[in-house]
Amino acid sequence: MTVEHDLGLVAVAALLCALSALAAVSIVRRAKAAEAARQPAWLLFAGFVTGTGIWGTHFVSMLAYESAIPVSFGLFETVTSFLLAVIISSCGWAFAVRSDYRYASAIGGGLVGGGVAAMHFVGVAAMRVGASVVWDAGLVIAALALGVQFAAAAGAVATGGTSRRGLFGGAALLVGGVVSLHFLSMSAMELVPDFSVPAQDGGLSPKLLAITIALGAVFVVSIGLAAAAIDQHLGLRRAAEGHRIRALAEATFEGIAVVRDGLMHDMNGRFCEMLKLERGDLVGMPVAKLALDAEAIEVLQNVRETDPMTCRLRCRDGAPITVQVRAREMDFDGLTARIFAFRDVSSEERARARMVHLAHHDTLTGLPNRLKFREAFEAELRNAWDDDTQVALMFFDLDRFKEVNDVHGHAVGDRLLVAVSERLLDALPRNAVAARLSGDEFAVVLPDVENREDVLLTAQRVVNNVGSPLTIGQLHLKVSASGGVTMFPMDGEDPDRLMNQADLALYRAKGQGRNQVCDFDPKLGLMMQERRMLEADLALAIDDDLLTLNFQPQVRLGDGRVSGFEALVRWHDERRGNVPPSEFVQIAEETGLILKMGEWVLETACREAVNWPDERRIAVNVSPAQFKQGNLVYSVQRALAKSGLAPQRLEIEITEGVLIDDEARALKVLRGLKDLGVGLAIDDFGTGYSSLSYLRAFPFDKIKIDRSFMTGLQNDPEAQIIVRATIDLARELNINVVVEGIEEFDELGALGFQPDLVLQGYLLSRPLTRGQIAGFDEASKAVRAEIATLVGSAKPLRQYRAG
Repeated sequence: MTVEHDLGLVAVAALLCALSALAAVSIVRRAKAAEAARQPAWLLFAGFVTGTGIWGTHFVSMLAYESAIPVSFGLFETVTSFLLAVIISSCGWAFAVRSDYRYASAIGGGLVGGGVAAMHFVGVAAMRVGASVVWDAGLVIAALALGVQFAAAAGAVATGGTSRRGLFGGAALLVGGVVSLHFLSMSAMELVPDFSVPAQDGGLSPKLLAITIALGAVFVVSIGLAAAAIDQHLGLRRAAEGHRIRALAEATFEGIAVVRDGLMHDMNGRFCEMLKLERGDLVGMPVAKLALDAEAIEVLQNVRETDPMTCRLRCRDGAPITVQVRAREMDFDGLTARIFAFRDVSSEERARARMVHLAHHDTLTGLPNRLKFREAFEAELRNAWDDDTQVALMFFDLDRFKEVNDVHGHAVGDRLLVAVSERLLDALPRNAVAARLSGDEFAVVLPDVENREDVLLTAQRVVNNVGSPLTIGQLHLKVSASGGVTMFPMDGEDPDRLMNQADLALYRAKGQGRNQVCDFDPKLGLMMQERRMLEADLALAIDDDLLTLNFQPQVRLGDGRVSGFEALVRWHDERRGNVPPSEFVQIAEETGLILKMGEWVLETACREAVNWPDERRIAVNVSPAQFKQGNLVYSVQRALAKSGLAPQRLEIEITEGVLIDDEARALKVLRGLKDLGVGLAIDDFGTGYSSLSYLRAFPFDKIKIDRSFMTGLQNDPEAQIIVRATIDLARELNINVVVEGIEEFDELGALGFQPDLVLQGYLLSRPLTRGQIAGFDEASKAVRAEIATLVGSAKPLRQYRAG
């Protein structure tokens, strides 16, 4: 080789080969990393640089070949060899980069090696020399095999990764292929002078060709290296920017999707998480396929950035989610795309729906509440007006529901209401609208009814269904309900009027014994009007101090001495005359007037009693409303202070009902009263639910046995047993006993020898007016003496039997 080649030109060729191989591999790697739209340009450029470098290396090496025979090169063959190198190299690199075939990289590299061989032998054919070319077939085959193998290996290494080792390794292998092919093939060639071959004129000058090739190859290779380096730098910046943008997209709480031509091209992790799908499932999928319905498809087609819209999408499991979506058009990878931003508002929608439901439904039973019922009722009235049909309105109320709460607690009461609502629905037709208005009050609208008889039958079916025995936990309860019915348009057309009429009918059903249904009667309106007038007049009577107090005496059975009086409120109305206490006291309790009236009774009774003998006490009954208000102790203290009455002369009477709701609170109030020095009595003893336990738990000084035990006592052995046990228990606990409601001497005699009891009843005296108190001692002397005599001669209660 040293004999046949110019070592200087060989070195130039080797340097040119190395630079061109490095540039070619760099450009191929850039092409592989480039976006699909940019790959063809990069691959064509890689083929051009590869072909130029190899072609330049070949001809510089050919010029380094020292031959005794003058050599020149044909222009056509030379250009053809260059084009072959560029075209075949471009095809080889394109196959290596873009094909999905497993061995595409090696095959493409081998194709590049084939291009090198084609270029080489066509370039040799371009030689014009006065000699014949003789080839060594073995060396030619070896040259081709090594050249293709090295190039195939170069293709595999160059496209197999992004490390520098791959860059330089691929370039070195490509150089090895070019060098082995060139020098082995040149060694296989022998020029045999042949004077019969005419000398070739018109060829290119070797010196000119060397200069042209060197300059051109260096220029092209330099451009290739510079372009690859610059693009790699820009690519790194683009990649860094892309990573930054994707990191920002991944960090957002919104789902982002890139849509082009209706297909999703990219999306962030939040969007995949939102739909419970993998990215591979979504790429290429039509965005409309995610829509749950036609409305959602329309939203996805028309949504804009400035006008967010809400739609429902379908997740992997088919479950819907509600999203708020915006969209805008922008450039993405050089093409216009729509960028969607999705925000999952399913939880907000559920919360909003829950709030709407709670605003219109009862939280305990799930039935519509008063507001929702009113809307439904008015809607049914409008429909009935348009369709010329009838609508029925029914009100239902549980009978003595408060007793269930008082005895068994509110938890049991709540479960009872749930059970009642279920039974209510079971008894109604499907088109009925049922609601819980408040407490234990229910309402039902029946649209499109035929006649009143059918409505009353339905209402009675509800009452019967509710009244069936039911079990709550370990409790077996028997409740009943009352109902009231009115109809549109027969009874009225205004919804307020109709609701008032149904309420009046319900009120009538309760007044007639409960557990029944009453139809609306126009007379009920007059009754309610009278009741409202009574409420208004009572309020004026309290404000104008038109109420009065009567006083019922209390006498000790042992000696007939008057021990005190119980204050009883009375009302004489100018138009109505004497209004029964059972009527106006109940109204006062229902309207809240009892608080003001109770304070008036307390202060007036104390002011009156201060003028009595010191040994006589005044008993004042306190309503449950006063007791629960929270300032009873202060009210009593103020009444005592204003009147100057000694605390021990005041006795506060309460019923057992005030103790049931909150025993701890009741005990606190009673102890506060006790600390003032006033006496405490439990009224109507024996009619409640836990009377005996109260005697142990609360600091009572006196119990008043209810009149229901006294009436006909001489003829009722069971009542005698109860009374005897109560009196014996009270004695053991050092609690005084008052017997109420005794109207006959036989009833008194049935008590037997009980000198320590206190009597209160019509046998002794009816309630006295303020002016009658002063003369009571004288007027009642005879009856008190007779009572004392009877008690003194009576047998003990346990020995008494009616004769």
